[in-house]
Amino acid sequence: VSLLVEQGDLKQGGFLVAGTTYAKVRTLQDYKGDALKIAGPSTPATVTGFKELPQFGDVFKVVKSEKDARHLAQKAKIEAAQNAATANVTGADLLKMMNQKHDAEDFNIVIKADVQGSLTSVSDSLRLIETGGEVNLNIISSGIGNITENDIHLAAAGEKTIIYGFNVELSPAIKKIATRDRVEVRIYKVIYELLDDARAEMEKLLAPEVVETEVGSLDVKGVFRTMKEEIIAGGEVKSGRVYAGLLARVIRKKEQIAEVEVSHVQRQQQEAKDVIEGEMCGLSLKTKKKIQLEVGDKLEFFTREVVARKLKG
Repeated sequence: VSLLVEQGDLKQGGFLVAGTTYAKVRTLQDYKGDALKIAGPSTPATVTGFKELPQFGDVFKVVKSEKDARHLAQKAKIEAAQNAATANVTGADLLKMMNQKHDAEDFNIVIKADVQGSLTSVSDSLRLIETGGEVNLNIISSGIGNITENDIHLAAAGEKTIIYGFNVELSPAIKKIATRDRVEVRIYKVIYELLDDARAEMEKLLAPEVVETEVGSLDVKGVFRTMKEEIIAGGEVKSGRVYAGLLARVIRKKEQIAEVEVSHVQRQQQEAKDVIEGEMCGLSLKTKKKIQLEVGDKLEFFTREVVARKLKG
């Protein structure tokens, strides 16, 4: 990926976010292909390490850790999905975008336990967590005894590696090194608590899910005004209810032709909180491009949420 540093410095091994994706900079080269350790202001550079290719023109931002990078990229992905809901992107397009197959994410850990039996039990139980192939569990190292400086250095050398300790200790000196190297060390005395923590960390790596919930439907009886970004229409609610903020599919001859958002609802020319099945109402529909709504069209109202996913089992 080619980019131009405008402010600050970009370093090999650093983390950066670009739109809905992020990278740990594996290689950093100048325009001639020569290796760079640091790219300063006004420096064109080529980097590798992105989880997915960013879009042309995306602005990149350097962050402190992979956790920060993943969080910002995930936030940008959710915002993009929510913005798409108000644009004229169809639900099918959005679902395809959000549910596209992603490469499996890596979850790297180091395990330390008090005795061999505990170590085996923890390792085997972690491997039994079902991720549907979306998360790869990588046990970078495992051993018996307290957390050591070598464990910290080993975790710091990898991408977002967590050290799990079971019935072991973390001395103040080693804790200080872990803090300095930004390595997370988590000590547990109950195996199920350790497994729950690991499961929660794996779930953070899952791509979010788009959930659509049907709310109601309406038959269009009149179209009173059509503008570039708004349609004023009226109709009869055939099922459920209608209120401002809902999304709606415009159906004509059993085919979806557009998607709009309800900005206002009126009953007998008065603003209404909602209208229910069997009632007539007026609607203000918001869209990003001009749509020729027609009498006889059907509106299917629904909500769309982007939600965090959970592992099964």
